Amino acid sequence: MLGHAPDEPFLGAVNPIDHSPVGWFSWVPDNSGHGKTFLLLGGDGPLGRDELLRLLAGGQVSLEIAFIATAIALIVGVCFGTLAGYYGGSIDAVISRITELFMSFPLLLLVIALGQTAAQRFAAYTLHGLLTPGVLALSVVVGLFSWFYPARVVRTLVVSLREQEFVEAAHMVGARDRRIIWKHLLPHLAGPLIVWGTLVAAGVIILEASLSVLNFGLRLGTPSWGGLLAQSWGTLLNFGQPSAAPGIVYPVPTLLKVAPSLALFLTVLCLSLIGDGLRSALDPRGER
Repeated sequence: MLGHAPDEPFLGAVNPIDHSPVGWFSWVPDNSGHGKTFLLLGGDGPLGRDELLRLLAGGQVSLEIAFIATAIALIVGVCFGTLAGYYGGSIDAVISRITELFMSFPLLLLVIALGQTAAQRFAAYTLHGLLTPGVLALSVVVGLFSWFYPARVVRTLVVSLREQEFVEAAHMVGARDRRIIWKHLLPHLAGPLIVWGTLVAAGVIILEASLSVLNFGLRLGTPSWGGLLAQSWGTLLNFGQPSAAPGIVYPVPTLLKVAPSLALFLTVLCLSLIGDGLRSALDPRGER
């Protein structure tokens, strides 16, 4: 609709003296030189890119990572938790020890290490251009190390459900374990898993932003909320950031600091409220 991409710079959106970006509600000359472009939130820095499009593109990246990583974490967690809770015994003991082993790792440091080694080899996989480069690899790494909490929740629920009368009735009529798990147990786990999925997604968004702030997230130049925060990192008190010109510090507009923080805060808050609302709606003992 606007006719330009989030990565497209505008020379007219940068002050040539101190390299500071224009503020919000600004009209700047487009790159063709025959018209003007409206930047609602102004420029994002010394490159003069559209801050609004960078913010929207960063939200797309964050939500892609959140949904893919959450789906992987829930699938792995449900499989391990169901097996441990239903069969018990040695299977439960082995899966519980594996779960505790994964829980003992520092998640942030582990994601940084794998993200800079193994994930970089698969950064080019975009599912035929459907995803941003690097999103799939980072989502797989985060998802494979976020499954232990859903696994513990599922295990506890399955342990309580396997003693119910409908499960015993299914055993008496000769139903196989696979059918009992698929037809009788998993439908009872849908509500708690939906609620837990919203909480996991909120945590993944914060983790991705933390990685981007530390410059260990997606490749440099990819728009993300953490990357936008990193551009103004350390300027909340100094109100300035070194520019491309030596010895010059350009003023960082307050909106460049507030906009990505506010987007991150509102998204995580909305996911948490959705999870809380679903928990109340799906609770059979609660009031409708």
